[in-house]
Amino acid sequence: VEVTGVCSTANIEMVKSLSADYVIDYTQEDLSKHGKDYDIVYDTVYKLPSSKGKKLLAENGIYITPGTHGKNISIKDFEFLKELVEAGKIKAVIDRVYPLEQIVEAHRYVEKGHKKGHVVITVGHSN
Repeated sequence: VEVTGVCSTANIEMVKSLSADYVIDYTQEDLSKHGKDYDIVYDTVYKLPSSKGKKLLAENGIYITPGTHGKNISIKDFEFLKELVEAGKIKAVIDRVYPLEQIVEAHRYVEKGHKKGHVVITVGHSN
């Protein structure tokens, strides 16, 4: 399995550190002109218009976004994604963690558009 990560120039090293086989800088290169068909397009941040994402798919490929706004995802597809996670090909990246009391600040940070991973809101106290 090969994984291609797509990011801005500022995030290239982080994406490489996540074991992506290839990294495409979308500020320098048009992904649709890259000349590859992908079995899975997993838009983890829901930034790619679905019409563009679906054009990148190989025959019988699947397009996935948060909440699976793409096509219906089968158990087999989720099992494959699970295998990718277990193989270290897909990794969760936590940028910042905020307590629930700071949710306004967390939202402001996300709105700036420069986060490098997920922003986590913690609820309750850990003792």
